[in-house]
Amino acid sequence: MTNETLMLERYGKSSKSNRKPVTVLAVALLVIFFVWAIWASFLAPAKATPKVLGYEVVDAQHTKVRFSVDKPAGTAVVCAAEVMNSSFAVVGYRQVTINRDAAASEAFEVSVNTTQLGVTGLVEKCWLK
Repeated sequence: MTNETLMLERYGKSSKSNRKPVTVLAVALLVIFFVWAIWASFLAPAKATPKVLGYEVVDAQHTKVRFSVDKPAGTAVVCAAEVMNSSFAVVGYRQVTINRDAAASEAFEVSVNTTQLGVTGLVEKCWLK
């Protein structure tokens, strides 16, 4: 008995691995990734991005929040301003509508009524109207 036949009897005949399905799957995933990357970079829907410029705690019932919005030209936007207390609980909330005529560099100030003394003011999010 030769060494080769002994190995075949003990371990069986080895089959050559077929790499074609793995290669096809890898190429398909790569193509899907590139299509998604192009869509996310250039064809994604327009959005509005707020930037908080500052806030002023007037008293326990009022806080002023100053912000600007980066938005598509000629589009109305609604923004949600929030005031939080020292426990990070929301103690004031107000939605503000930004007209479509507003410039991109324009600053807005909103007075938010609060239930407790706030320690910070922010704009949670903005969305297209």
